[in-house]
Amino acid sequence: MAELRVLNKEKKSSTVQDSAALTTQLAAGLEKIGLAMKSRTWRREGRAGLGPLQRQVLTLLQSKPEQRARVSTVANELAVRLPTASEVIATLERKQLVRRRHDMTDRRVVVAQLTAKGNRACTPTSRMPDRLATATEALSEPEQVVLLTSLVKMIRSLQEQGEISATRMCVSCQFFRPNQHASSDRPHHCDYLKASFGDSSLRLNCQVYEPATT
Repeated sequence: MAELRVLNKEKKSSTVQDSAALTTQLAAGLEKIGLAMKSRTWRREGRAGLGPLQRQVLTLLQSKPEQRARVSTVANELAVRLPTASEVIATLERKQLVRRRHDMTDRRVVVAQLTAKGNRACTPTSRMPDRLATATEALSEPEQVVLLTSLVKMIRSLQEQGEISATRMCVSCQFFRPNQHASSDRPHHCDYLKASFGDSSLRLNCQVYEPATT
């Protein structure tokens, strides 16, 4: 019996170590992907005269209704300080990629809007996510769904830890109702669209997003 307890203890210890090793490997893999994409972005955008943060601002504005957003919103969603966001937007305005205006309802608030030139700078062929989309095609559809749901959980965890700002995801939206339907393929419900959907349709950046109240 004593020998059996020792074996069970060793097996449990080995399982814990294997789990820790797996999470370390996953973190290292994600870091490698991030570094590869960041390096490629620096090379490409450097030639185009745009820094990575400038590109992020343009892409964010393009995703917004009317391609405009408050400077404070840009700072919050990109997890940068307000002065940093203001400086980047001012630089983009000098390049005629963005124009700044005072909000019609509150003159103290500054709004940034994408110009036609800025919109052209966000063509799909120049955007970083397309390379990642190509890479994910190496996965089967079930693997892609698992990866998407896993990313949603990881991003949500980072939000709750205060490591990143809230993103426009389904799981943090006031319209999202998880597991509301018996269907195994479309269990979730969106109150805004009044439609059911499955894990493969979870959004990480939705234009009709409204933060859920806590």
